[in-house]
Amino acid sequence: MKGRRVAYFFVLFLGVFLLFPFSVSATQTEEAERVWERMPDGYGEIGELLPDGVREELSDELFAEDAEAVGKALGELLEPKNLLKLVAAELSVGANEALTLLARLCGLLMISAILGRLQRSLGSDALAGAVRFCTTVAVFSAILHLQLSHLQSVQVFFERLRSLMGATIPVMGTVWAMGGNVTTATAGTGTLYVFLTVCESLCARTVLPIGCFCTALALCNTLAPEAGMRGIASSVKKIYTFTMGLMMTLLLSCLGAQTTLTAAADTTAARAAKLVSSNVIPIVGGSVGETLRTVGAGVQYLKSVVGIGGIVLLGVLVLPTLLSLILTRLVFLLGIGVADILGCEDESRLLSEVGNIYGCMLAAVAMSAVMFIFAIVIFIKTVVAVG
Repeated sequence: MKGRRVAYFFVLFLGVFLLFPFSVSATQTEEAERVWERMPDGYGEIGELLPDGVREELSDELFAEDAEAVGKALGELLEPKNLLKLVAAELSVGANEALTLLARLCGLLMISAILGRLQRSLGSDALAGAVRFCTTVAVFSAILHLQLSHLQSVQVFFERLRSLMGATIPVMGTVWAMGGNVTTATAGTGTLYVFLTVCESLCARTVLPIGCFCTALALCNTLAPEAGMRGIASSVKKIYTFTMGLMMTLLLSCLGAQTTLTAAADTTAARAAKLVSSNVIPIVGGSVGETLRTVGAGVQYLKSVVGIGGIVLLGVLVLPTLLSLILTRLVFLLGIGVADILGCEDESRLLSEVGNIYGCMLAAVAMSAVMFIFAIVIFIKTVVAVG
């Protein structure tokens, strides 16, 4: 009787001992597969930060909670025909405004040329100066209203960029932590928040004052070229763009170096833990490594979806502002050519100065967007620690 009980106990123990690893392995594999099935919390709210006109052009599945659905929507959006359709829609809106501005400028330049002919026939220098002043102010007034609206739209763009990245950074930190890159998540998100502070202080708060200051100097240089105001405006724009480029280069270098070092440290720690678990835990330890590799693959897929989705949303956000500034600057370049043909030297100088201001605004918008895109690329390329 006693021997039979011992046999039953031995069989029961052997069965539990053999079946337990398989049940644990199956449970761990199921949990690993769930890692990349759902997007991190807060991702769906990012779409609410986009402008209404831009948000309507995007599919609702792009902001779904299912990672596979988001990846499929990204793949469809990144097809050349869909990208060209999105660019064409924004280009048509900007082209209408640009053509309207070009027609207005050409009309004013023709009137200015006629008045310039009349000015040469006048015997009084004071009256000729008054006519030249009125024509220059008329051209400047036509430009000023549009430029103020563009300056305000650039400022709104920076506010939306700050809100979009402020919502994206916690999602990126969550994905970093899910892959075992806890130290990388702390260092990377901290540096990205510094990015936001610099973008807000250096770009969002300064683009409007600097644009207005350079515009005032452009008018002064046109009305009184002998005052020598052109050198001051050129120096301010060069210092502004150089400072932005220097700060963004330093921040990107810091982010790249930090993520490389911290990702290497996290990977070393994760591999050490995997080695210990494989050697110390009997029977089950071998399945831990396979489970961690499955988790790593799932997190890498999720990282790619979040990263590429962030780059796409940044591109969609910057596209209207960027196209509007580019088309307006092209209009001013065409206006300079028309003014030179008609012999309007003062108006040509004014259009050249205003065009340079638009180049400065274009640099600020492009640099800020490219900086965050590079930061997201570094996030995508970071090695998953548990992989």
